[in-house]
Amino acid sequence: MPTFQDQIKDGQILLLAAIGDEQVPNTYPALLDTGAQRTMISPRVVDSTDLKAIGYAPIVGVDGKPFQAETYRTTISIPIGRGNVIVSSGGELDVVQLPFQPENFDILLGMDFLTLLHFTMYGGSFILSN
Repeated sequence: MPTFQDQIKDGQILLLAAIGDEQVPNTYPALLDTGAQRTMISPRVVDSTDLKAIGYAPIVGVDGKPFQAETYRTTISIPIGRGNVIVSSGGELDVVQLPFQPENFDILLGMDFLTLLHFTMYGGSFILSN
C-alpha cells in the first residue's frame, strides 16, 4: 500500500499534490486542512491547467460570509519519491476555486479528500496511505 509520511511544520501540513490523471500531472504546493470540508484550488491552478468549470457551489468562508465558487472535477494525488507510486483519492473529486490566491499553497486539501484515504497524525508527523 503506497504511503506518504512527513513532518508537521509550524502547525501546518504542507506537501505537493498533483492535479489531473495524465502521465505527467501538474504538481502544486498543498495545505492539508482537517477543518475544511471541501478541497479547493487557487486561481493559479485554474489558469495553468485545462480544467473546465462544471458549475457553482455555495461556500461559507472563515469569515462566515457565504459566496458562490466555481466547481471543477479532477483527480488529486500525492506523488511519492521519484517513482510512479502515489497516494490517490481514488477517482475524480469535485473541487471549488478559492476566491483569492494564497501565498504558500495552491491546493487546500479538505476532508472530502482525506476521507478517501487513511490519515494519521502523531508526535509532530503525519501519514497518508491508500
